[in-house]
Amino acid sequence: METGRRVRIDSGTTLFREGDPVTDVFCVAVGNLIITRHAENGERQIIAFLFPGDFLGMTFAEAHLTGAEALTDAEVWALPLATVTRGLETRPELGLAFAEMATRIINSEMDVIFTLGRKNARARVASFILYLRRRQELLGRPIDPVQMPMTRQDIADFLGLTMETVSRSFSQLKASGCIAADTPPHVHIADLTALRKAADLAP
Repeated sequence: METGRRVRIDSGTTLFREGDPVTDVFCVAVGNLIITRHAENGERQIIAFLFPGDFLGMTFAEAHLTGAEALTDAEVWALPLATVTRGLETRPELGLAFAEMATRIINSEMDVIFTLGRKNARARVASFILYLRRRQELLGRPIDPVQMPMTRQDIADFLGLTMETVSRSFSQLKASGCIAADTPPHVHIADLTALRKAADLAP
């Protein structure tokens, strides 16, 4: 199977937009991307933050239902969808890998739904920090500090809050001792138990 081509994307650059024809499947090699949807009034909703090792663009629809853009300077591997489809048809191990990837995506989305559930703003932000920490752990990366390359507005667009509310929630978490430092793009967790409690999670 082809190894694909490496594509560099500058921060803020769009990889594909909603409605673009699906031609390639991508894997993040370096940097971070975001998956977005836009409401009819143009308001942006961030659906997912992607990290090295994450896949995107894999769909059997003819057009992308979401958009993708670089959150930081990034590089992705691009492989033609037709090549991926042929591989899934002829190589069982690729089908298994795809199923595992799909399961990881579904589990991640369920985490997001839980994060955006019946929680107040501070609990949502605390859950978001823990969500990023878990993502780093799953990718085999150190879990402290928590890497947070996104802006407060990006977090607000993800959590369904205003930027001011997100900033206030971070300040509350620092004041309560849950996080020790908040110096983008890093956040240090000072008290994991307290942070989980702030997120309305079991100790």
